[in-house]
Amino acid sequence: MNGWNTWDIRCLNAVMKPQEQLEIRVGLYDIRNKYLQDEFCWADMARLGWHDSQGDRYFDLDLRFAGMTFTMEFAAEGDRFVCKLTPHGGPAHIRFYVEALVRWGAAGCVGGDRAAIHGETPLGKYEITALGDLDTETTPGAFHPGILLGCGGISYLRCNHDMDGEEMERFLLGKRRECEAELVRSGGFLGEAAEAIVKAVVWNTVYDPTHNRVCTPVSRRWCLANGSKFGSFVLFGWDTFFNSLLIGIQDLELAKTQLRSVLSELPARGLVPNCATERGITVDRSGPPVGSYCVLKLYRQHGDRALLEESFDQLLGWNRWWMQYRDGNGDGLLDPGTDPEPEVARLGYQNHNLQAAKYETGLDDSPMYDDIVFNKQTNTMELADVGINAIYALDCRALAEIARILGRGDEAEALQRKFERMARLINDELWDEQTGIYRNRGWDGRFSERLSPTSFYPLVAGIAPPDRARRMVREHLTDPTAFWGQYGIPSISAKDPAYPEQKYWRGRIWPPMSYLVLEGLKQYGMADLAFEEARRSLQLFLGEWLEKNHVHENYNAVTGGGDDSISDPYYTWGALLAYGALSEWIEATAWDGMRFGNLSAEDGWVERYAAGSKLYSVRTGRGLEVLRNGEPYLTATMPAIVHCKTGADGAVELNVRCRAAGSVTVHRAASARATVNGRDISGEKTGHGWLFRCEE
Repeated sequence: MNGWNTWDIRCLNAVMKPQEQLEIRVGLYDIRNKYLQDEFCWADMARLGWHDSQGDRYFDLDLRFAGMTFTMEFAAEGDRFVCKLTPHGGPAHIRFYVEALVRWGAAGCVGGDRAAIHGETPLGKYEITALGDLDTETTPGAFHPGILLGCGGISYLRCNHDMDGEEMERFLLGKRRECEAELVRSGGFLGEAAEAIVKAVVWNTVYDPTHNRVCTPVSRRWCLANGSKFGSFVLFGWDTFFNSLLIGIQDLELAKTQLRSVLSELPARGLVPNCATERGITVDRSGPPVGSYCVLKLYRQHGDRALLEESFDQLLGWNRWWMQYRDGNGDGLLDPGTDPEPEVARLGYQNHNLQAAKYETGLDDSPMYDDIVFNKQTNTMELADVGINAIYALDCRALAEIARILGRGDEAEALQRKFERMARLINDELWDEQTGIYRNRGWDGRFSERLSPTSFYPLVAGIAPPDRARRMVREHLTDPTAFWGQYGIPSISAKDPAYPEQKYWRGRIWPPMSYLVLEGLKQYGMADLAFEEARRSLQLFLGEWLEKNHVHENYNAVTGGGDDSISDPYYTWGALLAYGALSEWIEATAWDGMRFGNLSAEDGWVERYAAGSKLYSVRTGRGLEVLRNGEPYLTATMPAIVHCKTGADGAVELNVRCRAAGSVTVHRAASARATVNGRDISGEKTGHGWLFRCEE
């Protein structure tokens, strides 16, 4: 990733060559008020267009300034680029100011003569010229050399070539078509879910000069305002692991970049830090251990064994860290905490107190922890937390499976035993039979009175007995006065006295919670409830996406809005709401192979969903059609959920769930077998593949 791209953390309106750190910014200059704005971020964004995931070919977006909007369309090939600037109205005293600079003290120089920009670095020379209404009379108040252009019409910028306007239009169109032809897309019921998922990650992917790497902060805006924010990057543990799943639908390499960036921040003790920034890392605390589950799902999707090999030992070390440092009272259950680390306090972060321990849960100000005691001797809360323990059990289960794949039998057996022990402890100690739900439990033996979606995390870990799963879903999750709200699942029960606050984790809807509960419902075969939750999450997400291109960190559970509180307008994991809905059409499951389709009969489609060397297209409605690399792979004549596993010999194993009679055909399979609604059925070999007839 060394091509021109929107790599600068501060600017959506700039392109940079990261290895050379030469940057070209498109700013706007008010000649009347002598004001230059050359840094545009989320507050200035009107629309986010296409952006290829590798970032060195094409993007477009709309930005706002002083009563005008302009479109910036960019395409590159090697060192050459074309940038088209299209103003949409605005006052006559506004000009484009295109400036050049070398970032972060890199070797190189820039100059200009009001009609051209000259840049030189140890790796190359760059000549940027413009076609448009050149203003050579006005002297702009700028720190960097540049070109001033009128905003009365379209202008073009060109680097290292002399194409005319028509040639540049053809160049832009060609690159746009290449981009559109390769990027994952969705439609029908799903709307722009797929495109939005990719944009949420790619538009937040930047160059970090302190590590000479590309990474994806949770949001560009969180890194700005040096001194009061985080610097050139900020990575939170579970946020970044979820980012890998999000971009995995398009680009495995960028997904691996997410994993490498967060796993490169491990301190000596081996924990994945809660937060890693340019200023330093929180070596005193970690965060919810979702990493192994995300890595396993990515492996199931892409089949990249190297992904497991390069991450397993670090993830295993993190797993061991939890039990060594976070079982405060020695009962075998984890208690969130924070260790005394003067360096963390020196950085200005909370340390070795209740608030720092809350951060380790990932739920920074959840009402669940309002009255909990922090024990400074054990460095933990005096609380066995359902969410952390269930996710830790999931981590053990996923790591055991990864170890088996890698042929590390002893570790697989040890991790399986650890998973079974955690499952037993959670079921024995954290299940409240009287109320029919899993609860946080204090060291004094009392169950917490406060309930959040973390009580349902034993579902995603697969450790709840079926009767308990059904009971807590029936009595609690689907209670509209508690969790089954109009817009989705709130971060604290609607019956909780803190719910009306609708501030941060105090009642708002959070995408990672919604996603984990959704994964749990699917784990237990609750297809209708899973689809309903996915539907509500998608509608919530699309509400502000379609209007403002916002992807919020969290949403108001009462109004469905995202702009009303502390909720970043373009935060990566907000796209988990769309990802959960997309997974009702296609996903790689951790345990059951590729899953296609749903039971809803809704018309929807996904195209070019990446899975290793294969691209899948899925369409649903009165039936199911799956294409693989453009060729028929699977068809069903009725709505169905189909899980597919392919053996090393090419044999396909289908697990089909349906409600209506029909047939399922798997195409071009050497052999196939199927289970339909729990019953094994025989197939017929046809000229197209294997056909299985399904009765009601």
